[in-house]
Amino acid sequence: MELKYPLTHYIYRRFSIPIAKLLMRTPLTPNMVTIIATLLGFYAAYLIATQSIIAGVVVLLVSQILDCTDGDLARLSSRVTKKGAYLDRVLDRFVDAALIIALIAFNPAEYWLAGSLAIVGTFLVSVTRIMAEAVGAECKVGIATRDFRILAIIIGLLIGEVYYLLVFLAALGFLTAFHRMIYSMRQM
Repeated sequence: MELKYPLTHYIYRRFSIPIAKLLMRTPLTPNMVTIIATLLGFYAAYLIATQSIIAGVVVLLVSQILDCTDGDLARLSSRVTKKGAYLDRVLDRFVDAALIIALIAFNPAEYWLAGSLAIVGTFLVSVTRIMAEAVGAECKVGIATRDFRILAIIIGLLIGEVYYLLVFLAALGFLTAFHRMIYSMRQM
């Protein structure tokens, strides 16, 4: 298990694979599960923004388990598609942004800058990988995976350090983006 995927390894997959096996017997498609996971992610962000922290964390974990379930369902039922992978990745960015905006909502006057940088850093992690892969470079390096960022959000919320969480997410995102840029440029 890599440090980059602690939640997936220890929590998500223990639930997502059995759930996917159950869902194979239903008319739900992997894309429907993706949309349900996204809506739950938005609801988690709403709960967090309204400072219902425990409920928000629980709903976020359910959302993330379903975010793994969609891929497991697609693989187990032989319904893996480019369209599904695209939808999942794009909707994940919407949820990422919603979660950070929810954190900014705790104190907008003081958290807007750190929060804005956290959103940019988070998006740069994904963009640097996508751009590298678009030109044929492999780019799976860096610690700021989505899984690691979600873990940081959960811990930051539970210990009540939202400002430092936003600073951490921003720093982690930018460091990972620069790491990925350097790594990818060396391949080219």
